[in-house]
Order: sequence, then C-alpha cells, then structure tokens
Amino acid sequence: MEKKINEKKSLLRQAERVERQPRPRRQHSVFSGILTKIIIILFLIMILACGGFYAYYTITKKLTPKTESNISIVTTQLSLCQELVTAKYHYSDIIAINKKIGLSKSLSLVKYSGVIRIGIPDIVNCDFEIFNEGKSLRIKIPDVEILGNDITGQEVFDENQSIFVPITTDEVFSKIQESKDKTLDELINDGILKEARENAKKVIQSIMLSAGFEEVIVV
Repeated sequence: MEKKINEKKSLLRQAERVERQPRPRRQHSVFSGILTKIIIILFLIMILACGGFYAYYTITKKLTPKTESNISIVTTQLSLCQELVTAKYHYSDIIAINKKIGLSKSLSLVKYSGVIRIGIPDIVNCDFEIFNEGKSLRIKIPDVEILGNDITGQEVFDENQSIFVPITTDEVFSKIQESKDKTLDELINDGILKEARENAKKVIQSIMLSAGFEEVIVV
C-alpha cells in the first residue's frame, strides 16, 4: 500500500517538473507568425512600389515623347510656311501728268498695274501651347502686315510733250506712288487687314488639323 502511495507521489513530482519546463515550440511559433507578417507587409509594399513605378513609366512614356513629337510637328509646319500671304489684291490705274509753262505744255498718260500682298512676314514667331495629352493645340499668330505693294506692269499710252516742258521719269514714278498709296489706304479702310487675319487663322488651323491635331484654336 505504502509502495503504491510512493509511486503516485513520484508520478506527481514528474508531472510538476514537466509543466515547469519551458515550451520552446510555442515561442518559435509566435516568432514565426510575426516574421511571416513582416514578410507579407514587405511583399505588399514592394508590389505597390513596382506598380507605381510602372504606372509612372507608362504615362511618361506615352505623354513625353508624344508631346515632344507634336512640338516638332508644329515647328516644322510653321517653318514650311515662312512668309504667309493670306490676302492679295490686283489693281490697275491710269495717271495723268500735266505740265505747263507759259504757252508750252506737256501731257503724259500712264497706265500701270500692281499687286498688294498682306499676311504674316514670319509665321515661325507664333506662340503655341499643346494640351489635352497632345491632342489639342492653341496657337497665337502675329498681326498681319502689308508685305508688299508692287508694280507688275506699266505703259505710256498717250503722250504729248514739249521740249520746253519735259516730263521726267521721277515725276512719273512719284505720281504712280501717290496712286499706289491711295489704293492701299482705300483697301485698309475697307477692312482688308481684318480679312487677311481671318484667312491666316483658317490656313493655320487647316495645316495643323492635317498634321494630326484633333482640336486647333487660333487666336
């Protein structure tokens, strides 16, 4: 009987010693769980970073070269225009030169023709802005100017000159110049400059739409 009691006590002491011993497996399990969470978090951060970099690279690759390419297109198209004539006016007139000294007099009737050119002397000087992911263009053109008022033909069809009252070449050209200036002033008063500017807007808009832009605003 006493032997059985001693055996029970011995078993209880052994059980107590086992319970007092540390449990390394449980600590290892907790450490492994924390490490796993850290790895997962780092993996997610890496995925987000890679995704952000890829998105930035893709957008930059799409927009930057396209914008640079469109800037080159605009510059090239403008350089091809150079001097842009958007209004021409052909005209002709007859001038009469009368000179009289005493009883002597001279008369000369001269018919001449000319052309007035109005436009932009150097269209490359435009300011422009590309927006809407390279699809739209806003371009500001310079003011139109008188590019030329030139004589294209001249003939004397009636002349009666006295040797005492000669009509000089300078007098003829001076009279023609007065007529040219008068014709130009009349055109300006009739709105030729405004018409030329509107034509310039249409020409530039048409050129840039043909170059591939979906929207072109010319001011």
